[in-house]
Amino acid sequence: MIHVNPDWRVKISHPDLVPWVNSLPEATFYDLWESNINPDWVFHLAINGGATKQQLVFANCGVARLCLYAVPEGENRPRVAIETAEAWARGETTDEDLRKARVAAAFSIFNISEESDAAAFAAYNSAYLVFTTLPFPTYSSKYALQMGIENQVICATIRKHLPFERPPPPPKRLTIWQRLAEGGDE
Repeated sequence: MIHVNPDWRVKISHPDLVPWVNSLPEATFYDLWESNINPDWVFHLAINGGATKQQLVFANCGVARLCLYAVPEGENRPRVAIETAEAWARGETTDEDLRKARVAAAFSIFNISEESDAAAFAAYNSAYLVFTTLPFPTYSSKYALQMGIENQVICATIRKHLPFERPPPPPKRLTIWQRLAEGGDE
C-alpha cells in the first residue's frame, strides 16, 4: 500500500488539475483518486500523492501492456522492454539491460505498421520512464487513448498498480442511549 503524502494538495502543479482540485476543497486524496477518469490527472495525483518511481514504472507498464494487442505477432521488443522495465522496478536487472531493451523497443517502431506504431511507442515509453529525472508520467496512456482504449480502463489499470491506502472511516459517534446501553456514562 502507498501511504498518501500529506502535502499532496500543495504539490499539485498541473495547470488543468489545480482548478479541479481547488474546486473540491473538502475532497480527500482518495475521493479524487477514485472519481477521476483522466489518465494524465491520475498519474499526476499519484506523483503528488507519494508514488515512487518504481511504482510509476509498474503503472506505466500496465498501461503499455494494454497496447500490446496491436503489436504484430513475432515482434517481441516492446514486450521485452515492458518486462525489463518491470524487472528494473523490482530491482532484478540493471540500468544497462533496461537501456538495451529501451533502444530495441525504439527500433521496433520503425519496423512495424502505422496501426501498431502507437503500441510500440507506448511500450517504449514505459521503459523510458526509469531514465528520466522528471517526475512526470510517460505517454503510454496518451497512446493507449489514441488506440481506442477507454479512459476508465486506463485509469483502472493505473489504480490497480498504484494501491493508495484508504484512510480508516471516522469513528461513529454513539447516541447517549447507545452509550448507556453499552454501560457507558454520559
